[in-house]
Amino acid sequence: MTALLISNILLWCLLIALALVVFGLIRQIGVLHARIAPAGALMVDKGVAVNQPAPQVTAEDLLGRPVNFGYANDRTQLLFFLSPTCPICKSLLPALRAIDKARDDLEVVYISDGEPEQQRKLIKEFGLEGARYVVSPQVGMTYQIGKLPYAVMIDRQGVLKAKGLVNSREHLDSLFETEHLGAATLQEYLNKPSPSMHTPS
Repeated sequence: MTALLISNILLWCLLIALALVVFGLIRQIGVLHARIAPAGALMVDKGVAVNQPAPQVTAEDLLGRPVNFGYANDRTQLLFFLSPTCPICKSLLPALRAIDKARDDLEVVYISDGEPEQQRKLIKEFGLEGARYVVSPQVGMTYQIGKLPYAVMIDRQGVLKAKGLVNSREHLDSLFETEHLGAATLQEYLNKPSPSMHTPS
């Protein structure tokens, strides 16, 4: 009877110790999660710098409507450079459609280049029939787009506010964060020295 009682006490002690270890691990994971910076869109150092006037160019979309890039506008523009043969580009299209529908102050423009048949297939597959869809190598060359998928955000005054490679929804969302923060990239904002670190001379 005494041995059974001792074994039960030991088991309870082990259970309490295990619970404390698990609690400690959960807290440590929370601390690490808070310290790890979110991955923002990777900005390739080409073309116009952020917070500078965007290059001005006009092109027609597939419905024959003129689309102005870099001009003053009543809405912010999000230019999404894609290719019908790019799997990552395709994976981001549902998120872009959702963003486009949710924000009346934002105009999403899809910019591509390639075979017309591939473009039509992509448009039909993702329900982009009414979207601003431009097939023009000129726009990509003007904005010096080298890799895809790439996104550029232009504010209502025609100023380039954010840009970068967007390989995930997190990268895409980071463009909106940098727009509000006034930094070129999310990494640049996170690496800025805190004002509290400077001591008055």
